Amino acid sequence: MAQKKKLFTGIDLNQERAMITFFHEDMKEMETVSTVPEEERCQIPTAVFCTGQGNYFYGDEAIKRENRTDGTFFSQLYIRSLDPENVAYRNMLVQFLRRLLQFKGQYVKEAPALCLSIAIPAVTDEAVGLFSYVRKELDVPEQNFRLMDYTESFFAYVYHQESSVCLHDVALFDFHADRITASILHSDGYGSVKRVTSVQKEWTVPEYLLAHGDGKDEFFANVVRETFTKRILSGVFLIGDGFDGDWMRESLRVIGPNKRVFKGKNIYTMGACYAGYRSFVTEGWNYYYDSPYKLQGELSLKIMKGTEPCFLRLTRLGENWFAPTEAYYFLYEGDSTLETWIRVRQRMSARIERFTLDYLPDRAPNSIRLGVQALPTGGSEVVLRVWDDGFGELYESTGKVWEFRLSL
Repeated sequence: MAQKKKLFTGIDLNQERAMITFFHEDMKEMETVSTVPEEERCQIPTAVFCTGQGNYFYGDEAIKRENRTDGTFFSQLYIRSLDPENVAYRNMLVQFLRRLLQFKGQYVKEAPALCLSIAIPAVTDEAVGLFSYVRKELDVPEQNFRLMDYTESFFAYVYHQESSVCLHDVALFDFHADRITASILHSDGYGSVKRVTSVQKEWTVPEYLLAHGDGKDEFFANVVRETFTKRILSGVFLIGDGFDGDWMRESLRVIGPNKRVFKGKNIYTMGACYAGYRSFVTEGWNYYYDSPYKLQGELSLKIMKGTEPCFLRLTRLGENWFAPTEAYYFLYEGDSTLETWIRVRQRMSARIERFTLDYLPDRAPNSIRLGVQALPTGGSEVVLRVWDDGFGELYESTGKVWEFRLSL
């Protein structure tokens, strides 16, 4: 049977608006959806208006109906859905995302496998819980779903550009309302797979400067000076409504003529789409992004395959700690000791830890089938879970479970 084509979809979602980008193998390049034909209007307000008859209006159409009394208006869907008790908003967020995904009909006629990546301002425990619920409601398989923060989506976007852009550090300035956030990407630059880290800084622009181009220009020029101190940068990206208008003069002079400067509003949604694509197409891709929500080490279990020892890798360095992990099964052959090997970044040797499985079922050695799975609880901690899986129709599981906590 031919493998089903994949539709890679990246969504940029924040408190006020969303954007969506699609890509599949028959497209020459990624496309960010514009809600108005022949215009570049990609930002969709995160709002839904539901009438008493069960009709839904989304985005700008919902905002037009905000004050009407024949229905209910929901806005700022993402931020309000972070509260698990806010069920109505969670359901409206799912409804809103479902509507965004319907735009795929502009690019594909069949029903390809949906690979969905969502970029949000920050990955928190609340966000992880929310999007676990959202993924299930949208019926997206775990292996086809990715959640990331804005900086990771920026990383995925940048390292798919010309190599000259990321020759040195790369900076992104996000100017929204009265806030300027800078994210600076740095590559280790050595090894077959290059590790990329980020540093964030934030400034609040005084209200009296926002409406005055010269004052805003001077303020941002000082932000650039502070960001560039002791750094060599090869690329600068500007995103956000705050950069609208023709007010940057001193700022561009401070940025300098020897840096590539890019301005746009769909960097996060395209970056999310790139990240989803690289989850499946790894050929030629030799970067990974490191952050607190990434696993800081690899956990392997030493087992015997026939008469030869081998290692079963249970976690992967650089994966999201909340991403699904595989469960494996093996036969117990008389040794009640588990030997785990932990490898962490920048260390040549592995750390070995051993655990004893006590009170094993009283059966012959080759009739005990055990399951094992690593369950990360954060970027640097994993619970190793082992359980008696029974033995086919001969023996039912005793329900015995062993759990061991390991530090990465």
